[in-house]
Amino acid sequence: MSSHPLIVCGVIWVGSVYHLQAAGETSWHGYARFAINAARQRGFPIKVADDAIETVPTSAFVTPAKRPLNSRLATQKLRDGLGIDLPDWRDDAWPTLSTLLPKDAS
Repeated sequence: MSSHPLIVCGVIWVGSVYHLQAAGETSWHGYARFAINAARQRGFPIKVADDAIETVPTSAFVTPAKRPLNSRLATQKLRDGLGIDLPDWRDDAWPTLSTLLPKDAS
C-alpha cells in the first residue's frame, strides 16, 4: 500500500484507506439476473425464468484460497470524509451490457 497523500478539493488526506466502488450492492447471483434481464430487454429469447436462477454459496466452489463470505466494501468513510457519492452500480452496468448486446436480437 502506498503512503502518498490524497488531495481532494485542496484538503490533504493522509494515512487512511478508502474503498471506492459504485453505490448499492449485489452478488454474482444478482448480477446474473440483471444481465439476463438486460438480454431479455434487448430481445434475446431468454427461456430461463428469474426465479430459476439459483444462488450458489461460495462454499460450493472449492478453491486453494479462502474466499470471504461477505466481500462488500464499506464506502461510508469515502462519503463522509471526502464528500464523494458514486452512482448505483446498475448505472454503469447497463451501458456496458448495452455495448455487448445488439439492440435487437430478433
